[in-house]
This record gives sequence, C-alpha cells and structure tokens, in this order.
Amino acid sequence: MAPGPVDTDIMGGTLTEERKKQMSEGVMMARLGTRDEIGALIAFLLGKDAGYITAATYDINGGLQVS
Repeated sequence: MAPGPVDTDIMGGTLTEERKKQMSEGVMMARLGTRDEIGALIAFLLGKDAGYITAATYDINGGLQVS
C-alpha cells in the first residue's frame, strides 16, 4: 500500500487549504505545485531523452521566480 499525503512543517505550518491559498499568492500559476510535477521532472532527467543535459537548473516553482 502506498503512503498517503504527508504534511510537513518545513514551510512554516501544516498545509491546510488556507495555508496553501496564502502560499500561492504571487505565484504566476496561482497554485502550489504537486509532488507528481516534481516527479515528472525527475523521471525525465533519469530517462534516455535527458542523456545530453549537463549543468542545468530547473525552477519548479510555478513562476514564483523567473530566471
């Protein structure tokens, strides 16, 4: 059985719906990212299609910071 969602204190409190709303203010995508979105990038980078990528930085932040 897969583990359920995990709330952590790393962002200054439990991720209640109100907290998620506050955290997403100012984010271009107007929402928080998901672990599946992070996992998708990791899966891509581990795959053969990413074999020629070196020294890259990926901002997975919904537009909070644009490089």
